[in-house]
Amino acid sequence: MKNIFTNGEKQDIPAVLANKDHRAAVQRRLVADYSEMTVVAAKLNIPGPIKNNPAIKEFFIVGLNQLERQWRQAGILFYQKGQWLDAGTGPERFYLVKAAAPVVKTATTAFEEAGASNRLFDLDVLVKEDGQVRPLSRADSGQPARRCFVCGRPAKECGRSRRHSVAELQAAVNKLIVAALTVARRSVASDRLVQFAQRALMYEVMAWPKPGLVDPVEHGAHPDMDAFTFINSAVSLRRYLHQAAEVGMNANTADYPLMFNELREFGKVAEQDMFAATKGVNTHKGAVFSLGILVMATAASWRKLGQVDLADIQAVVKDALVDLVKDDLKKLPDAEDETAGEQQYRKYGLTGIRGEAQAGYPTVFQYGLPTMLKTTGNWNTRIVQALLVLARHTEDSTLIKRAGGPAILQWKDKQVDECLAVGGTTTAAGRALLNDLEQEFSRRHLSLGGTADLVILTVFLTFVKEELADGLSNE
Repeated sequence: MKNIFTNGEKQDIPAVLANKDHRAAVQRRLVADYSEMTVVAAKLNIPGPIKNNPAIKEFFIVGLNQLERQWRQAGILFYQKGQWLDAGTGPERFYLVKAAAPVVKTATTAFEEAGASNRLFDLDVLVKEDGQVRPLSRADSGQPARRCFVCGRPAKECGRSRRHSVAELQAAVNKLIVAALTVARRSVASDRLVQFAQRALMYEVMAWPKPGLVDPVEHGAHPDMDAFTFINSAVSLRRYLHQAAEVGMNANTADYPLMFNELREFGKVAEQDMFAATKGVNTHKGAVFSLGILVMATAASWRKLGQVDLADIQAVVKDALVDLVKDDLKKLPDAEDETAGEQQYRKYGLTGIRGEAQAGYPTVFQYGLPTMLKTTGNWNTRIVQALLVLARHTEDSTLIKRAGGPAILQWKDKQVDECLAVGGTTTAAGRALLNDLEQEFSRRHLSLGGTADLVILTVFLTFVKEELADGLSNE
């Protein structure tokens, strides 16, 4: 486990006393200037000479964000009035709260007792009596005495007897802060993954031109939908994407196949939400399957490593889907509810997106993502170029279905090769061929719907690679 006390500026007793005097002066001024509000001074109880560093400051902010949420949920109005986040003597923040001091004290005490790490917070609720400003004690409002965060005894008793050494106190504080930050960073990472996933869904539909796909300019191959339909669909999937991230963040290595089964149940509900948002149009059914898997796998990898590792993300996908083709593609040939993918497996032996998924999305990791990462220019250029490369290496089941058989793949590959040979979307010649190809797809009612799902995965992984910063190790 990481030791957070290995860095930071040591503070001596004069510095701590000077800070105490300065804080008292600020508190007196706030109480005098805002007599209609209750002043709360927030700080941390950090033992030893190291009182502040990036980890301590982050812990302080995370905790106070939780406190503020609790106040808002209770209908308590407040606003900040100054903070010293980088003070060597420890981060501090001041609040003005629109509630009576006893009410506020009850709320702050509840926060301090809500979890082990919350005991490190010292939230002074200030009152003015006989011209003097003092903190309202827990006893004043009938609250239980503060407990020691090491042994659970009354904190004052441990303090007076010096029951615990500084090293013992720091070890306990370090454990509490590391654990709290690990949980907080997992939550932040989950939220980021959901944002990346929704952005990927929207970025894909906004890119243009895309042969046989919906974009803001043309959707001749899909006359029953447009870009707005896709936006509505992407928004409807937010709850599902959160569920996918949560499944991954809470899974252990041995649970990977089970967590995929859990995800599939969430996916069934997500499909219903999608169809409700699109009035019955299938915009993202494939993405519900594949993007959910990748969000889940990325979250599981992050939980395990505390950082981005693309190889490990792919390994998690493989472990979770180890028997997918065997389990999904063994229906009888006369099954009435066969999907297009199942029909193509029976007729042509093509495993489609299930085979791609079980293999860890090699087309995305070997072709789409490298193309996206190395292509320069704006997002539109990067996405369309990745689309072309992905299309070249994909046995697109939607295209096969629209054309009536896999012979179309040879024609598709020839068209894409010609476009890529002159630079694809990065050159004027390539863009001209791409525009012609889009018109040809629309005229023939052909679609690269399967490839579009792989584009979404590629954009998502690009966000993960380029924007998700490393976090605190879970070791």
